[in-house]
Amino acid sequence: MNLLSGRSVYHWLATRLIAIVWCRFYNRANDARIAARFCSRIATLTVGLGVVSSPAVASPLVSYALGAQAFTFIDFSIAFVLGLSLPMLLLVLLVRRLVPNPWWYFTALMLSALGFLYSLNYLTDNQAPAVLSFAISSISLVYLWSFKSTNMLFLDGESEYFAHVKLGEKVLISASILYVLTIWLFPSLDAYIGWLAFAALVLFTGAVQIAMMAKVAPEHVIRLVGQWLLVGLFCGVIFFYLHAQVALEWLITSFVLSFCGALVNSNWELVQRIYQLITEQKAVNEKQLTDEQIFSFTHDPATNLPSYQQAILRFEQLSFQKQLTDFAVVVVKPKNFADVNRVLGHQNSDLLLLQLAYCLKREVADLKYLMNFDFSDINAKLARLPSLHFMLAIDLNKIEHSKEIVVDQLCRKLASAVPSAMSFKSFSLRFELACGVAYTNDHGQTLAEVIAHAGDAVMEAQRNQVLWAEFNAQVALHSDQQLQRMEQLKLDIEQDKVHWQLQPQIDVGNHQIRGFTLAANWRYNGQDLALTEFIEVAEQSGEIYSLMKKMIVQTFQALFELRKLNVYQPIGIPVLSDKLLEPDLAEFIEQQIATYNISAKYLVVQLSEPVMQVACEQAKHLIDQLKTLEVGICIAEFDGSYESLRYIRKLSVDQVNISCQPLCLAEAGSAEKAIVNSLVSLARTMKLAFIGSHVNSRQGLTHYRAMGGQVVEGSALSPAINVGELATWTETWFKRYPSAHTRDSAVDI
Repeated sequence: MNLLSGRSVYHWLATRLIAIVWCRFYNRANDARIAARFCSRIATLTVGLGVVSSPAVASPLVSYALGAQAFTFIDFSIAFVLGLSLPMLLLVLLVRRLVPNPWWYFTALMLSALGFLYSLNYLTDNQAPAVLSFAISSISLVYLWSFKSTNMLFLDGESEYFAHVKLGEKVLISASILYVLTIWLFPSLDAYIGWLAFAALVLFTGAVQIAMMAKVAPEHVIRLVGQWLLVGLFCGVIFFYLHAQVALEWLITSFVLSFCGALVNSNWELVQRIYQLITEQKAVNEKQLTDEQIFSFTHDPATNLPSYQQAILRFEQLSFQKQLTDFAVVVVKPKNFADVNRVLGHQNSDLLLLQLAYCLKREVADLKYLMNFDFSDINAKLARLPSLHFMLAIDLNKIEHSKEIVVDQLCRKLASAVPSAMSFKSFSLRFELACGVAYTNDHGQTLAEVIAHAGDAVMEAQRNQVLWAEFNAQVALHSDQQLQRMEQLKLDIEQDKVHWQLQPQIDVGNHQIRGFTLAANWRYNGQDLALTEFIEVAEQSGEIYSLMKKMIVQTFQALFELRKLNVYQPIGIPVLSDKLLEPDLAEFIEQQIATYNISAKYLVVQLSEPVMQVACEQAKHLIDQLKTLEVGICIAEFDGSYESLRYIRKLSVDQVNISCQPLCLAEAGSAEKAIVNSLVSLARTMKLAFIGSHVNSRQGLTHYRAMGGQVVEGSALSPAINVGELATWTETWFKRYPSAHTRDSAVDI
C-alpha cells in the first residue's frame, strides 16, 4: 500500500547548486555538465546523511536559476525536525558531563521521527509497515525518554515511583517489539486493531505516570498531561489516516506536535538543572571572599600569624606537591605568659603577645629550611596554635647537619630573639620559652597528631626546666595508661567494685575502741591501691564526687551495723581533694542522716590539711555547714599550719590526726621524731583531742606512747577490717580484751 509518493527535492537541489558553483568557478559549460554528474553522487550521500536541509533553497533567485520546484509539506516538516533537534542534541551532549541526561533517547527519537517522515514521502515498497514501525518506536521513545527524565527528580531509587517506572519501561519495550514483529512477519493480521491495542496500552501507561507524579511531584503534572494529550491525538489521527478519513497534512501536524511536546517535556528538567547550576554559580561568585576576608579567616587575629588550620592546609599542600613527608615540628610556648593574663587581662596581654610573635617571626624569616605557612607572605615561617603555642616546621631534606643540632640551634635562636624585658605601660616582663619537637616519620600518622605530640614535649621541657625536649613515646604510653585507669575506675565505682575497710582507733591503755576511719582500696592490674594512691585518678576522671558519695553511704551502713552490735563509736571519712569542698557534700550527708536515722555526732569528716591550704575559703564554708549539722570535724595530716590553728582557735575543729609514719623509721634524737613530738605537745597544750595515725610498727607505737599519745590508728595494734567482718571482729576483740568492752557507752571525742 502506497501512502504517499514523491521525489527528493534535496537530491535535485544539491546536485544543481553544486554544479552551478563549479561552473562559475571554472566558467566552462562543459565542465558544468561533468560537474553535475559528479556532484550528483555527492548530493546523494549528503542527503542520505542529513547534511543538506531545506532552508538552503529558500532563496527565490536560486529557485529561478535552477527552475523552481516547490517543497512538499513533508519536506518542510523534515527540515523543521532537523532544525529543532540538532541544536538541542548538541546542547544535551555538551552538558552531559555537567548534568547527566538520557541523550541516547533523544537521539533515537530524532532518528525515529526522521524515519517516519522519510517513509511517508519516499518509500514505495513496504511503506505501511515501515510507517507503523517508526510511529510505534517514536511513541515508545517519547515515554521512555519521559520516564528517564523524570527520574532525575528523585534520589531514592527504591521509591514506589521507581518501581512503576521500571514496570512501564518493560511493558512499552515488550509491546513495541511484539507489534513490530507482528506487522512484519504476519502481514495478513489486522494492523489497525493492533494499533488500537498498542495505542491504548501507551495511553494507559502515560495515565499511570501522571497519577504517580500527582502524588510525588504534582508541579509536573501539567506538562505530563499535555504530552499525554498530544500522543493521544497522534494515535487517533494515524488510525483515521489508515482508514483514509484524515488528510496527510493532519497526520504530519499531529506527529510534529507530539514530537515537540516530547522535546519540551523531557528537556524541561534538563533546562531547570542547567538554570539551577548557573544560579548557584552566580551565587558563589557573589559570595566570593575578598582578600581581607580570606586573611581574617586564615590568620590569628591577635598575632596576624597563620592559624592552626591554615598551617595544616599549607603543610598538606606542600607535602602533596613535593612528595615530602620528612619534617620536624617545633612547638614553642612562653612559660610565664599566665602572669601577664592575670595582671593585664586578655585584651592588654594580646598586645604583648603580638610583640612576642613579631620578634619570633622576624628572627626565623630568613631560614630556608623552615616551611612557609602562608600563600602570599614568603616570610610566614611561624604559625599560631590554640592557646599560647606557636609552631614551626623544619624540612629535614634541606638541612646540612643532624636534625638534633638544627633543632637545638633553632630553639636557641628563638630564645635569643625574645627581648630582655617586654613592657606595656608600666608593666614589664621577660618571657621564657619552652620548646617541644616531634618528627613526622616517627611520632604520628597525621600532622595534627605530630603537633599534639610536640605540645606534649613542651610540657616535658617545662617539667625538666630545659629549653627544648623531644617527644618521648613513654610519656604518651603513660597518658594512655592513665586514661585506661580512669575508665576502669569509673566502671568499678559504678559496679561497686571498690573494696571498703574500717581502720580501728584504739586506746593503748585499756584497748578500748575509740572510733574507726573508713578506708577504700581499689584493685587494678593485680595491685591493691589505697585511697591516697588513686584519688588523683578519681579527680581526673570526674568520678571524685561519685566516689565520695559511695564512701558516705558505706560509712552510714557501717554505723548502722555498729548500732545493731551496741557499739556506738564514730567513723571518720577522709576528704583528700579540694574538688569535694562543695555545699552538695553537706546536703548529701544531711540526706543520709535522715535516711539511716543516725545521729550526726557519730560521723567525723577528716579534712586533709593540704586540701585546706589549697582551698581555705571553700573549706571554711563546708566546715560551717557541717557544724550546723553537728558533724564532727577532724584535721588530718596535722602539721601545725596557720590555717589549721585558725580553725582550732575558732573552736571549729573537734580533733586532729597526727601522722606517726616518720616515727616508724625514726632514730632516737632524729628531726622527724622531734617534729612529731612538737605536734603532740601543741595538741596537748591546746587541749585538743588527737589521734596518732599510721602507727604501723611497734617502734612507732613505743615512740608515740613516750610522747604522751593515747589513741592510735594503725596495724601496730589492729589491722584494717572488712566492713562485712565487723561483727566477727568486735566479738573477737572483746573476748581478747575484756576491759575494752564499752558497747553501751558512747565515747566523746
